[in-house]
Amino acid sequence: MDADERDVSPEKAFSLLGNDTRIEIIQALWDADDPLSFSELHDRVGIRDSGQFNYHLNKLVGLFVRQTDEKYEPTYAGFRIMGAILSGTYTQRAEAETFALDTYCPDCGTELIAEYEEETVRVRCETCERNRSTFGLPPGAFEGRNETELRQTFERWLLNVFSLMADGVCLNCSGKTVGSLVTESEYFADEQEAGIEFLCERCGDYAAGNVGTYLLEHPAVVAFHYDHGIDLTDYPVWELEWPRPGNARIVSEDPLLVECVIELDGDELRLSVDGELTVSVE
Repeated sequence: MDADERDVSPEKAFSLLGNDTRIEIIQALWDADDPLSFSELHDRVGIRDSGQFNYHLNKLVGLFVRQTDEKYEPTYAGFRIMGAILSGTYTQRAEAETFALDTYCPDCGTELIAEYEEETVRVRCETCERNRSTFGLPPGAFEGRNETELRQTFERWLLNVFSLMADGVCLNCSGKTVGSLVTESEYFADEQEAGIEFLCERCGDYAAGNVGTYLLEHPAVVAFHYDHGIDLTDYPVWELEWPRPGNARIVSEDPLLVECVIELDGDELRLSVDGELTVSVE
């Protein structure tokens, strides 16, 4: 494919995949440790007619398959197609399930549960009747993981998605995200005065979270916990008390400034976040 032909319409790109043989070609190249010759690739794909095979292969070359030195390998787009297939996002519908998280509500001490339905995880407390988090998760995340591993997967997926959005990258389309400190949102809890939201400028994907969630990876917060015997990389985030919505208080409305206080063993760390999401530490 020539440089001036690299931009193709979504209709054309996805129409190229509407054939079993073409998906088999991409998968065979993805499974291979090294680039394959025409004959090697033909042997791995279940089609006898070499003319038909060549026709389908040529349709993929340039966008999903790269040809160099008489051999073939998947392009980045080809790898992404396989990732989408294996994630199950477009091919599977996981059954609704409920998991006990072995993590306890900081408000009432009840064990939290995670409910999975329609590719969405909802972490909630049945006693408080409060959702602590809601986020999408591909069905492929369940494959090969037991319940203990899934508990950690739920948490790490949520935090990594939020962290990526905070770093300016949209998980959905890789577009640029813009973050802001807001005082009104349909996703706020009743006692919540402020929160953080991120919006992708390209696809409009949206993520919202507590100010505390935004602060979790700040070096001062990580060090403060570590000094008190808590490794935040191996501690259930839902069991932390300070990131809850009510702990972020507005201390100035013009300019907007929100304060969050962390207390551990009688010591206190005070952080503030302004309208541009700049963090100050006391």
